Amino acid sequence: MGRILAVAVNTFREAVRDRVLYGVVGIATAVLLFTLVLAELSLDQHLRVVLDVGLASISFFSVLVAIFLGSSLLYKEIERKTLYVILPKPIHRYEFLLGKYCGITLTATVFVAIMGAVQLGVTTLQAGGRAVWVLAAALGLPVLLALWVYRARDRTAVVVPWSMLALLTLSLIASQADVALWPILAALGLNVAEVLVLTAVALFFSSFSTPFLTALFTAGVWLVGRSADTMTGIKSDAIPQAVKDLLAQLVKVWPNFNLFVPGRRALEVPLSESVGPLSYVVNNAIYAGCYAAIVLALAALIFQRRDFL
Repeated sequence: MGRILAVAVNTFREAVRDRVLYGVVGIATAVLLFTLVLAELSLDQHLRVVLDVGLASISFFSVLVAIFLGSSLLYKEIERKTLYVILPKPIHRYEFLLGKYCGITLTATVFVAIMGAVQLGVTTLQAGGRAVWVLAAALGLPVLLALWVYRARDRTAVVVPWSMLALLTLSLIASQADVALWPILAALGLNVAEVLVLTAVALFFSSFSTPFLTALFTAGVWLVGRSADTMTGIKSDAIPQAVKDLLAQLVKVWPNFNLFVPGRRALEVPLSESVGPLSYVVNNAIYAGCYAAIVLALAALIFQRRDFL
């Protein structure tokens, strides 16, 4: 366990120092702030526009982060020859792969937490909450991060607790306004669950392919997974029944990423007598964990048999 943790920590440090990730954070923040402008163009649906566009943006950018990190970090170890130094040490290949997975998912979770805090701040402003509190958080949290980084021995380690503190702070501020807090937090949790599956898929392809092909294959799996429900509901007579049956069977084994973007209503009211918002999130989190475990097992099997000589 200690070896996996060590690889995970080093992977997180490497990911956090990547300038591309800072660019994604900046663009995602700008998009979330721009939803305030888009809301003014709507008719009596200001808060809905901010929530729907904002949460969809967080989901999209978290997918980009998972694909980018999953397709590049493992390959960098091979390209830089650092893997040849690590593997002779007393560490199994599956432990190295699992450490990479944990580091990447931790990075994506931190990204979702930071973007979630921004989303809660924007939503609070749109809902007519106290702008002074949001402004104080927007100014105080970066200052706190700067001081924390300045005094810390490991500067990257402070990002994790700071991101959670930012999410908690903005959640408390949003709770004082007319904001439905649970659907937003549930949507963020489902984003993390989606990242768990997608990162496993990216590492599976990365265990035997190049970064470009890995990103391409992973994006393809995600796009098909987002279309899973559509494929099962095709009614056109132009498509042969054999193809429809094949698609129906494919959906059973393909990761269904639609489960992680159910819409706000599914997170606000019970879907049935036995499935409520909380049970929906828990069930899909379990689904994500099980699917990711299966894919990681396959990735570890391929990575174990790969010849690096």
